[in-house]
Amino acid sequence: MLVKAFMTPVVVTVREDQSMLEARETMRGKNLNSLPVVDDLKRVRGIITAEDIGKASPSDASTLSRYEANYLLGRLKVRDIMSRTVITVDAEDTIEYVAYKLYKHRVNALPVVDENNKLVGIISQTDIFRAFVEIMSMDRSCTRITFNSGDKVGVVAEVSNLFREAGINIISIVSRNMGEAGAEIVVRADLSNHGMAIIESIREAGYEISDIVTYEGIE
Repeated sequence: MLVKAFMTPVVVTVREDQSMLEARETMRGKNLNSLPVVDDLKRVRGIITAEDIGKASPSDASTLSRYEANYLLGRLKVRDIMSRTVITVDAEDTIEYVAYKLYKHRVNALPVVDENNKLVGIISQTDIFRAFVEIMSMDRSCTRITFNSGDKVGVVAEVSNLFREAGINIISIVSRNMGEAGAEIVVRADLSNHGMAIIESIREAGYEISDIVTYEGIE
């Protein structure tokens, strides 16, 4: 799954010469936590966050009135506060790579740029959550079967064959490395028309099932 399938292609941006007050009001009006800063060719020049604006604003303990505080923000330009080192991703990058970048750098969203550093979209934590929901099929009825692979090679192929022989399509299959214990395998499939016979087939193949949960599609 690639960034281009989940990113937002229409991005709210600001220019370097706009005031901090404009940037703040844009964020508030659009309910955003950050804004890419672009030039006339839509090339990314920096990024400004709600935290940046908060640091540049007079504190609540200040004796300045709201109008005086807004006047000061109106005098400050985006270029004075923005971060010029911007973490970006490519539309062809995978969503797991983006998830890693978001986690590592503790940011809410990343600009998506082309080979010329031109902004083509933005991808956020919410987009990654949406991708995760689709991967894990939490938006549709299914049964989740969890078991440990143990110290065995070819588990995914073997289990997939059991489902094929039973005429059951696998919705998703995910594994998590557990070190010396092998891997935890999570299979999701629609068992509504096939009963639970596949459960016994997995057990008979020598796998210990640790969890079985049926979802009716989470609202």
